[in-house]
Amino acid sequence: MTIARAVLLISVASVAAAGVVALASRVPAEIRADKASPEATDPELGASFTEAQVERHGAYRRGSYVGFAASLVLEIVVLLILARGPLGRFLDAISNLRGGWVTKALLAALLVAVVGWLAQLPLAYVRGYEIQHAWGLSTQTAPAWLLDRGRSLLVAGVIAAVAALTFFGLVRWQPRTWWVWGWLGFTALTALLYFLYPVAIAPLFNRFTPLEDPALESSIRSLAVDAGVAVDDVLVADASRRSTVENAYVAGLGATKQVVVYDTLLAAGDQAETEYVVAHELGHQVENHVLKNLVVSSMGLLLGFGALALLVQRTAVLGWAGADSLQDPRTLPLLVLFATAAGLLLLPAQNAVSRNFEARADEIAIDLTGDPDTAVKVHRRLAFANLADLRPPRIAVWLLYSHPPVLDRIAAVAESRSSP
Repeated sequence: MTIARAVLLISVASVAAAGVVALASRVPAEIRADKASPEATDPELGASFTEAQVERHGAYRRGSYVGFAASLVLEIVVLLILARGPLGRFLDAISNLRGGWVTKALLAALLVAVVGWLAQLPLAYVRGYEIQHAWGLSTQTAPAWLLDRGRSLLVAGVIAAVAALTFFGLVRWQPRTWWVWGWLGFTALTALLYFLYPVAIAPLFNRFTPLEDPALESSIRSLAVDAGVAVDDVLVADASRRSTVENAYVAGLGATKQVVVYDTLLAAGDQAETEYVVAHELGHQVENHVLKNLVVSSMGLLLGFGALALLVQRTAVLGWAGADSLQDPRTLPLLVLFATAAGLLLLPAQNAVSRNFEARADEIAIDLTGDPDTAVKVHRRLAFANLADLRPPRIAVWLLYSHPPVLDRIAAVAESRSSP
């Protein structure tokens, strides 16, 4: 395939994907503007939502589901196109550069990352800017959004380069047992990414400051003592300069582990609600969920590398990309395609584990705060603030949901009330 034809096909696929999602996400303005009243967070309402609320949230999430599918299909199309000649032509063109396979692997990885980024840009604009503004969830200007996309490309490029050099280096070093070393090497890289994320990646996108509310900080430290968790600081992220979405999370490993709360969450909730959210994040630390997620990821990598070794040994799939061995960087698009397919196959299992972790963190938060009413209020408020799907399709939950649906979380609170 010629470069010109590849550019044309990728451009058409890119615009088509963005167009499909834009059409699927069209919702009348009066529905988008029909926000819930403050009374809708009343814990007495439990898991009761009106049909209008269910339909409104479903209308928003429909675009998210279509967007996920469109992004996945577009990624596959781009990788297949790159594998059918353009990457090989590029590698032939740089064959005289110094550095041998290292230079080729590095530049091939950067090319795949940049082409993928450019192809996804129109779709990302529709999903991350136009739709978010239409629903009142984004506070960003277009230049600020584009700057964030540029930062994402920088991160993706560095990760792609390191991954490619690691993979091809291991294949050349151990041509027979490369898949074992690949599993070990990429597990180590995943752990390194977990460790570095709070200190090297997250600060590219947000500014983090210590919590400045003395009363809230004191209550959080008391919760941490009750949970048996050492907390240096609870950090506040300036999410409001980008979005109205409310969130909190735990990230990092060892010395870099952090509890982070969005400033949007602090602005919208009272002290009891924030305490519950932080108690939920402390629950993740109590159960060592970050480390357990790393173990789950490692098991997925083991299955993936084992399956890749069998595929390469028993088929001629590499020849489809014009390569005769895994040592050839021409295989890179097929390797990324395989990783995408493997990730999709393992996603339901990984998300099932994640939903279990989230449910357990909810249980711990209720035990720590002793306030189930606030728990229900928080779940309802976050459902409205983040436009959670109030009646998600089962297949969407099975495939995509890393957290239990909001109705399940509220039902679990009710169950905890009735437990002795």
